[in-house]
Amino acid sequence: MNGIPLRTLQDVWRNVVHKSPNKTAVVCENERLTYGEADAAIQRVAAALRAEYGVGRGDRVAVAMPNCLEFYVLYWATVLSGGAIVPVNTRLRADEMRFVVENAAAKVLAVHAHVRGAVDEALAGRDETPEALVAVGAPVEGRIPYERLAGYVGAAPPAPEVGEDDIAVVAYTSGTTGQPKGAIMNHGNILYNVLNCLVAHSFRHEDVHLLVVPMFHCTPLYSLLPSSAYLGSTIVIAPRPNQMSEIAQLVATHRVTTFIGVPTMFHFLVTMKGFGEHDFSSLKMVAYAGAVMPRQTIERLRERFPWVEMRNFFGLTETTSVTHVLPSGDALTRSDSVGKALPSVGVMIADDSGRPLPPGEIGELCFRRENVVSGYWNRPGLLDQAVRDGWFHTGDLALVDGQGYLYLKGRSKDMIIVGGENVYANEVEAVLMTHGKVLEAAVVGIEATGARAYLGELVKAVIVPEEGSELTPAEVKRHCAQHLASYKVPQVIEFRDALPRNPSGKVLKRELT
Repeated sequence: MNGIPLRTLQDVWRNVVHKSPNKTAVVCENERLTYGEADAAIQRVAAALRAEYGVGRGDRVAVAMPNCLEFYVLYWATVLSGGAIVPVNTRLRADEMRFVVENAAAKVLAVHAHVRGAVDEALAGRDETPEALVAVGAPVEGRIPYERLAGYVGAAPPAPEVGEDDIAVVAYTSGTTGQPKGAIMNHGNILYNVLNCLVAHSFRHEDVHLLVVPMFHCTPLYSLLPSSAYLGSTIVIAPRPNQMSEIAQLVATHRVTTFIGVPTMFHFLVTMKGFGEHDFSSLKMVAYAGAVMPRQTIERLRERFPWVEMRNFFGLTETTSVTHVLPSGDALTRSDSVGKALPSVGVMIADDSGRPLPPGEIGELCFRRENVVSGYWNRPGLLDQAVRDGWFHTGDLALVDGQGYLYLKGRSKDMIIVGGENVYANEVEAVLMTHGKVLEAAVVGIEATGARAYLGELVKAVIVPEEGSELTPAEVKRHCAQHLASYKVPQVIEFRDALPRNPSGKVLKRELT
């Protein structure tokens, strides 16, 4: 294996097993597997996929599971069989989940007992189901027990060798409108993102990564799972991501060094009862993405973990995840930025005609076509509709300042026009998030009526206050008036216990108007 270029995930796995067979690969619940032990388990499942269910190059294996060791094994077993893993977001509505299963046309669908009810609802009434339905976690009559795959000892066809252009993952986005779209990630895309992760997060061989975000999300699929194997580092799978005390115990027990999560997770971590009873001394880096991190949460993280590197990062499913990272030193001074583009990422802020705008001007965020996936599964030509002159147009509004820092301003449809003046929702949200009593906030435009009809639209802010705080609309408006032009100050304030979100955690702004 020495000296062989790593061009595919198959290369990555074989290389790490050859070089680090006795290194701990994965920990989950009470199980700990070295790379050698993990390989033995993965090879058995891979052989069963090929021999029993005909999985080969390009065939899809769908998995509907929470965070668990079986997900890890099936991910790599599918890769070694030449197939493509299709993670099913277990939070999708039944009709969305049904669409994913039908669109992917997977040969195998593995369903964990914890999400069986939701998947059964999605499959109800379908004339066709995947050729093989595998039950994980508990037996189900009429379905193949996972143990049959895990204990397979028979002969199997040789595993096909894949290339950089072969499909590795089909990741379905769950947008705020329309059916999910299956972004096609080939092996080259995944390796490209692995290298970007090494730059963005400074991953090392000796790292112990906490995998706490759902395994059907981009971060595990494109970043943590392949990066850990690329480097020969260790993954600790958190089976119950919402249990903060359990998360803290995993950090202490397994000497976790990297922790990637969403802002709300870090809020609950640093404010949990008994925080001081836990040992976080092993942590070296925490990274967050997916939403604006409240300034007060960043300050609490700095107070709790002064020795830890903090990184905001950004990326899209279509860009094979990470494209920008904010250095730790800018975490507080530029908390409203997602950072600078990574060296291999091409970025342009374009005007309505597709021409580049100078620094400081708001336009559409575009990425060089070479940084973007090849297309959407079973929807030919759909992605190309967003590509013009070699640039992928995201529909996001953003600006890049004179030092190269990217600031997101929301979707183009989130621009609110108040009396002829443009108001960008993200700009108002960023100011709201600096208020010490605001936990979450979302801003939308609503129709101006009555005496204010001449304005066209009004700015509405929907706010989730910090628990136990007493926040009033007048206080919110005074805070905004100190930082924003008068026409940008929300005219309508609404308080809620939570913001409505889709299964991937994106705020459903259509439900806020």
